[in-house]
Amino acid sequence: MQLNLKARDWHNWVSALLIVPMLLVGLTTIFLAHKKELGLNDIDLTRAVAWLPGYGEMAMKQQRTEVRSSLTLADGSRWIGTQSGLYRIVGNEAIAARELGGTPIRDLVAAPWGLVVAARSGIWTHTAEGWRRAYKGDAWNAQLNPDGSVAVAVKDEGLVASRDGATWRTDDAARQALAALPAGEAAMERITLGKLMLDLHTGRAFLGKEAEWLWIDLLGFVWVFLGVTGLYLWWRSQTRRRDVARKQFETLHG
Repeated sequence: MQLNLKARDWHNWVSALLIVPMLLVGLTTIFLAHKKELGLNDIDLTRAVAWLPGYGEMAMKQQRTEVRSSLTLADGSRWIGTQSGLYRIVGNEAIAARELGGTPIRDLVAAPWGLVVAARSGIWTHTAEGWRRAYKGDAWNAQLNPDGSVAVAVKDEGLVASRDGATWRTDDAARQALAALPAGEAAMERITLGKLMLDLHTGRAFLGKEAEWLWIDLLGFVWVFLGVTGLYLWWRSQTRRRDVARKQFETLHG
């Protein structure tokens, strides 16, 4: 009987400790499903989360040194794009572009009118007037065209192009041409075992990319529900045991 009681105690306390990660998984799952609509990638919490072990000085240092792109301009200046920002190399010193601090840099292109940076936070340009985010979105690849314009691939939007860095227009011709490809000529998406596991996890395999948020929200709410109800049941069991012990004490010493 004593052994069963100890096992039950262990079960209750371990369950209580696991409630915290359950709530975190549930809540973050829901937020991740709607991060674009909520603009979560535009909210900077760098200083607020610096105390977390994963965001400590060593972790940030490793990200800063993870090179993703580089470019040397005609004037000899050298730029390095990393996982956590853009840096200008002057001698043996790396000078950070503060406007792009903490932003993954994907590609760099030198245009006649300035420097173009494809970053996770959008398309950035650097001219004599300084840095400016010219286009919002998740930018991946940049290319200088023969006519002096720059084309940048932006996630979920396709190609956008500009001749001056100030005005950016969607390349509707390229989008229509790709959309008009016959079914037999369009490359089929390659489904590996790893991708299948991911799509089963996110619900995309069942609902598709556009509706996978329904699956994610459902699972998120289930985890939150289990966490909250589990915490409530644990609290009730603890208060009930406390009340029983108090009554027993009062009966013996009353």
